[in-house]
Amino acid sequence: MKKLCINELKCFRGESLVLKGISAEIKEGETYLIKGSNGSGKTTLLRVLSSLIKNYSGTISYEDNDIKEDDKFYQKFSFIGQKNALKENLSVTKNLKLWEILFRKKIDINLLLHSYNLNPYLDKDISSLSDGQKKCLSLLKLKFSNVPIWYLDEPFVFLDNENRSILIDEVANHNRNGGIAMITTNTELDYKSNGEIIL
Repeated sequence: MKKLCINELKCFRGESLVLKGISAEIKEGETYLIKGSNGSGKTTLLRVLSSLIKNYSGTISYEDNDIKEDDKFYQKFSFIGQKNALKENLSVTKNLKLWEILFRKKIDINLLLHSYNLNPYLDKDISSLSDGQKKCLSLLKLKFSNVPIWYLDEPFVFLDNENRSILIDEVANHNRNGGIAMITTNTELDYKSNGEIIL
């Protein structure tokens, strides 16, 4: 069984110890919530787990391989951060065309946008969209990357109830297909996870 193993993980931010000996084992098909107040280290934890921060002690392994030693680990996860990685001066369509180039994957744009009811905004510049619409568009990247691990940093922020339900269904489907999801939140979610990491 594939699993993501975290063992006695510690990480400093400046002089402050942010992550204090975290250990967890997340198996394929599971979702873990990472909870804590603002500034508690939730985003830092995701950045460490995705190798964006390498200065830490303890071990992180996936499929029994230390991620520090796996030079292709970046191909095994998708990170959706709080900041929307979108080109504000380009239209929705042009952003998706850039993703096709980046991920080397042809898509049906109308079908993709239908997932979050974004079809009416095809020709709109990103700068004209609401925060919720931008968040939904960012989350569509998950459909581009066929990877086993999803790192989602506060993904429910700005989402209305309908789109929250859509995302929950997407995560559940990812789990059913054997995927792992790690989701940060500082609010209570109407979502039954397989475990929690409290910071």
